Amino acid sequence: MARDKVFLTAQQLLLLKLETTYGADAAPSHANSFEAIALVDAFTLDLGQEVVEQSGGTLSRGRIRPIGTKRPVGVTFRSYLRGTDGVSMTATVKHPLADALRACGLQETFAAAAYTYKPTADVTSDNSVTIVAHQDGIEHRILGAQGNVNFIFAAAAPPIAEFNFRGILSTEASTTRAAATGLPTAIPPRWVDSGSLVVGSWFAEVENLNFNTNNTIFEQPASKAGSGSGIMRCVITARQPGGSMDPAASVVSSYDWVGAFRASSGAILQVAGGTQTGNKFTLTASQIVQKTIGWGDKSGLAIFNTDFEAYERSGNDQFSLILS
Repeated sequence: MARDKVFLTAQQLLLLKLETTYGADAAPSHANSFEAIALVDAFTLDLGQEVVEQSGGTLSRGRIRPIGTKRPVGVTFRSYLRGTDGVSMTATVKHPLADALRACGLQETFAAAAYTYKPTADVTSDNSVTIVAHQDGIEHRILGAQGNVNFIFAAAAPPIAEFNFRGILSTEASTTRAAATGLPTAIPPRWVDSGSLVVGSWFAEVENLNFNTNNTIFEQPASKAGSGSGIMRCVITARQPGGSMDPAASVVSSYDWVGAFRASSGAILQVAGGTQTGNKFTLTASQIVQKTIGWGDKSGLAIFNTDFEAYERSGNDQFSLILS
């Protein structure tokens, strides 16, 4: 029996590849390893369009059809922070999320079977990616994409990397794709016995923590734009990395959360996890300062709810992520 075509949210592919030239289609393919992203759940597209209205000269109180102008576009998706399956990283064996991380204003270096990601020094060092968001036969191609990553840690759960990209809309068309090949198969590390969190020198008891690159993305409009989107480029113009956490209240002699907040004093933050080769992570912020704090309750247990920002010590060193 023939049935009409329906579109399913579950039938998605998210393809992503680093561009060698800004805004030039890198042509990511579902057939190439690690160019398809293993998603936690369905991606979300932000398809925008600005218009100018026409309402004069018609002897009517209504408006005639508007004219479309700029077409901003973005995509948000989540992936587990999973690495290679028991295989040491090399100059050619990278983390499955390597390209996505680099497009969040992060510089990549490799040494001793580990990749390190730190904030880039200037715009000329930033990288961009081509993203293909495939929704059950309909594709949206996004070029020159740059964005943010928010690392989400919850007790006993695998860490999640939540990406939000802005880019230049290229084409939107019906396309047939096969299932992706080369998706990562490693079980992502849980933030439990293999994980730790250190604030200053105190091993804090935290259930939830997030850390966001918090880049400011400027979508530069210009008549020179190379596509009908009206957007010339996306530029990271500033960053304020930081996040939030919910530590259990502790005695002042262990760590004075309120005192540190009042003094705006800086503390090293380190979040680590994973025991398997190729599937370990360490996130270190060189100097976090609490920006807000408040008492909270968790089934009768007193906790603090605190927001923080990661500050520089010597320039572009707010944080680093080591994947090994």
